[in-house]
Amino acid sequence: MTLTVSTVANAFIKFKRARHDALDFASGIPITHPSLCGEERMCNRRVPLEHGDRYVCTGAVDVTKLLRGSRASLLDKAVLLGANVLVEESWVCHIRIPKNKQDGKFRVQIRYYASASRSSLPDPQKPVALEKVTNVPGLMTIVGREEIAH
Repeated sequence: MTLTVSTVANAFIKFKRARHDALDFASGIPITHPSLCGEERMCNRRVPLEHGDRYVCTGAVDVTKLLRGSRASLLDKAVLLGANVLVEESWVCHIRIPKNKQDGKFRVQIRYYASASRSSLPDPQKPVALEKVTNVPGLMTIVGREEIAH
């Protein structure tokens, strides 16, 4: 490859575009809600599921609300399989922070993992490990959401 002014300039432009501030965090090991723990309350048959969403937000990022939306979509998939609860849940979140937070767009990717099962108790309708969430403060507006194929 010949080193010219244009190739060096293009390399700097690509490097500058690729460099973004980001937040990465996860729930950790799979967790089952305490209300669903106990063998007498749950079916032993479990089907592992995964759901991914890519959100575009402005103003801020409220990860708890985004996790709730992704979990609800995963529970919908579980219901189609005949299950009524999610167990052994975990999630991973990646937030790409724009350079200008006032008018920039936050791109958030969430992957939610769980096993579908049946129980005599209702599903808690709440994501696990919310204490591990890191939000970007402000007023969040979701301007886009798309499902990520896995």
